[in-house]
Amino acid sequence: MAKRVSLALVFATVVAITATLLAAPQATLILRSGDRVKGELVDLGGGGFTLRVRGVDQNIPTGDVAVIDFSGAAIPPAEATRIRDGRPFVVLHNGDTFDGRLYDIGGTNPLRLTVRTQDGDRDVNSDQVARIYLSRWEGMPGAAAGSGSAANRPSQPDLEQGGRGMSVPARQCWTNTGISVRQGQRITFDGSGEIQLSADAQDVAGVAGSRTGRYAPNAPIRGALAGALIGRVGTAPPFGIGDQKSALPMPAGGQLFLGINDDSCGDNRGEFKVQINTLR
Repeated sequence: MAKRVSLALVFATVVAITATLLAAPQATLILRSGDRVKGELVDLGGGGFTLRVRGVDQNIPTGDVAVIDFSGAAIPPAEATRIRDGRPFVVLHNGDTFDGRLYDIGGTNPLRLTVRTQDGDRDVNSDQVARIYLSRWEGMPGAAAGSGSAANRPSQPDLEQGGRGMSVPARQCWTNTGISVRQGQRITFDGSGEIQLSADAQDVAGVAGSRTGRYAPNAPIRGALAGALIGRVGTAPPFGIGDQKSALPMPAGGQLFLGINDDSCGDNRGEFKVQINTLR
């Protein structure tokens, strides 16, 4: 009996190891809209990227993807500055980089990534790659101080101090406030306005979220109402803002973004107005 149990345990272990080896590597796709989708990167075909999210394959058009991130680390400002020039490039884990556009994906784990360069096709394994940059995206990190021309630096929304505040457009999921915050620094947000979340004129939200009480399953904060005002510092996890007026401690240091808690912002309409006050 003990021998049978041991054999069953060995078989289960082999199956688990085999499944792990066959699983595609985890990656985060940063979309041009600023949205992030995390899952197993499976393939690149004529219809775009195939990403397996919680066991379900999703197809994401190639033109919607700005970055393929295998590392999970914050995007270095110097790399964001470089992609503003419009030339796609690859960053390896060892720090090396080379220009080229991702052309094909093959294999399983690691994936074989074929990058088309000026000198011909170059194959690298996904476990060698930290990030693949394809284009610019909404809410990308600001240029490093003193680098790049003014034309290459992202425009920042103006803050009307003591007035109605800055605009947070509903059609882009993240908006760079142009404010750099410290971890633990307390910030107040006074938001107002109403946005439309789809073609349905009744599908509207205030800064607290959907008027009908609906949720967006793939929104940045799944537990918050769809369309609610949210925030993010750099690439740290997002936090809820809504209609609360109390000061919120910042979870990290870096660039402050305001966003719309929605899984797809391209069909939204309207904007919020938000007055931001930084406290010591």
